[in-house]
Amino acid sequence: MRVVTIDGWRKARAVIADEVWSSSKTRSLDWAVGETVVVLVALDGVVSADVSGPRSKSDLSAWDSDVHDWQVPLAGFVVADGVAGKRLNAVIRDLLRRSYGEQVYFRVLLHGMKLGDEPEARIRELLQNPSSAD
Repeated sequence: MRVVTIDGWRKARAVIADEVWSSSKTRSLDWAVGETVVVLVALDGVVSADVSGPRSKSDLSAWDSDVHDWQVPLAGFVVADGVAGKRLNAVIRDLLRRSYGEQVYFRVLLHGMKLGDEPEARIRELLQNPSSAD
């Protein structure tokens, strides 16, 4: 499982519509087919999906003006928005901060680092039962 962040719903909707995570960085080099990607949408919600194919290089621009040449196809999207999405987002962020410490927490999000077994299991539980975030 990987956790990444995005700055708003406009970009999150583009990820969902295009069924692809795009990045100008090579952070997705080791993302594996079947692996879950959790996208924290600013502080407003959560989108999760599974990697559905290998990473590829593209010359297309993502999100209007940003060039993002590395793309990872995603499938099986689940969206948590509104009050429940904000709460889930906050709980996942808090869990990652407690698991990794403040400095590593930022690297986990920035680089989409693979999570350890314990944080991954807890986030899976939260995604399957969002009411457990209360």
